[in-house]
Amino acid sequence: MAMTQIWAIVALAMVRGGEAKTALLMIDVQECFLEGGSLAVTASHIIPKLNSIRAQKSCLFDKVFMSQDYHPAGHISFGSTHNKTAIAGAWQGMIDLTCLKPSSGLSADAACCPTFFLNSSAVDCTASWCPSSTYYTTAPGNGIITDNAACTTCATTPASCFHDTQSLWKDHCLQSGDSAFAGDLTTETTDVIVQKGTNKFVDAYSAFMDNSQFLKTSLDAALQTAGIDTLYVAGIATDVCVKWTVRDALGSKTGKYTVKVIGDASAGIYAGTGVANAAAADTWFAAQGATVVSTADVLAMNCPEATSGSAGTSGAASGSTLTSMSIQASPTSLLLLVLIMTLAALSQM
Repeated sequence: MAMTQIWAIVALAMVRGGEAKTALLMIDVQECFLEGGSLAVTASHIIPKLNSIRAQKSCLFDKVFMSQDYHPAGHISFGSTHNKTAIAGAWQGMIDLTCLKPSSGLSADAACCPTFFLNSSAVDCTASWCPSSTYYTTAPGNGIITDNAACTTCATTPASCFHDTQSLWKDHCLQSGDSAFAGDLTTETTDVIVQKGTNKFVDAYSAFMDNSQFLKTSLDAALQTAGIDTLYVAGIATDVCVKWTVRDALGSKTGKYTVKVIGDASAGIYAGTGVANAAAADTWFAAQGATVVSTADVLAMNCPEATSGSAGTSGAASGSTLTSMSIQASPTSLLLLVLIMTLAALSQM
């Protein structure tokens, strides 16, 4: 093989390594969020749409990621944890929290404590839920206080903590309950699963990080390692977990992503979440910098054309040149290409 051909193959490999990649990110498409589930949303209609995308247009996605709400019993986001009498609907009100800002970055060190336990006079009980004055000091209420670092550290060192508010929900997506992915949802063994809400003392709506935005899941690192720069996001619920995932994907604490929300392949709650309906959600997504598309839009897309010579290096060996190939590359990759081809030319002198 001629030296020029060897350099060409090396250059092509480097350029291809810089190609933009796309991922499908399915948010919480789980039994617990479907009709009849522990936190039911009218959402079963999105499953055929997601399945059709995977069946007909899997070629569009280099990777598929699936987030999974996965709560231990007595989670801080459950109304029952705080002795809140259940009301109709999924959303059960608000509670005031005081949370640690851990310097370690470890999710195990994250925690939020009911502010009412730390200082009941600091809570507006007309805006946030307040249990009885002794609830958190006796069983079962002390279950959320026991081994909760925020309930000790924030009492002794309040400057190391911050206030937050938390929506309360019906008990849902328990690790020992109906947290499995929807039975009729198409999945593959290669799908990457990202679990969230596993810390009893901190809730996580976004697939990227907990609600405090101080601690990240594995998602961002996995996307960047895979070279993903475009995300198609869909799932449950549009106005909660999909919403905050999109916020974080477009925020400064994650990689730089182009985000497209598949609106009709997502289902919302639209009660107690600050988003009135699907149209309002679409407006919100657009304001963040995301593009809202439909399932039909995705199905109408063409599969990426295979790069010439992708089946192997025989094309280069038989005399083909890089200039005849269709290559998408980043500016950095193109600069490397120029440098490598220059070296190739010099080696022939």
